[in-house]
Amino acid sequence: MNLFDYDGKTVRITLKDGDVFEGVCVQNSAEFNFDAIGREEESLAIDNWNFFKSEIRKVELIDGPPGIWMNRPLHCMHLAPAPFEKIERGEKTIELRLGDEKRQAIRVGDAIRFEEVGGWEDVCYVEVTALHPFPSFAALYAALPPEKLGYAPGEAADPHDMDKYYSAAAQAKHGALGIEVKSFFDD
Repeated sequence: MNLFDYDGKTVRITLKDGDVFEGVCVQNSAEFNFDAIGREEESLAIDNWNFFKSEIRKVELIDGPPGIWMNRPLHCMHLAPAPFEKIERGEKTIELRLGDEKRQAIRVGDAIRFEEVGGWEDVCYVEVTALHPFPSFAALYAALPPEKLGYAPGEAADPHDMDKYYSAAAQAKHGALGIEVKSFFDD
């Protein structure tokens, strides 16, 4: 079973113990899970529930959520409360990620469901308006306006801020991606 095939899709997950969960899911790589929670195994997450591949009996695609993002590819990403609030308010318009396999699937016009973790656990949907790939976060920070990255005017923007999210090895392997977004309701 290739869990990446279900990333950003609405699914029904049946676990080996018989429990069933439904919702829009996010595929988390073994590397991400190891960095985040110390378990090196691929998983699917729905809201705050994380289901490891070894626990899953089957995954089924089901009808997705209603809304204007319905007829386009949907990608799901987790955000800490501060950047989530900035994206939700339109104060941060470029989300920074590794340029890994999961992010390479993102295209202009796709939708992203940002899920807040560690706060109110809210969600917001945005449209991808541009993609800015770079070989490193240093190159990305040198080229893009700090305010679009979520920094306050006059605040020092430091590419090493990304070191708390991504290991140096992962950054060297995948490079950096700036994902420019806007609310579906900004037109």
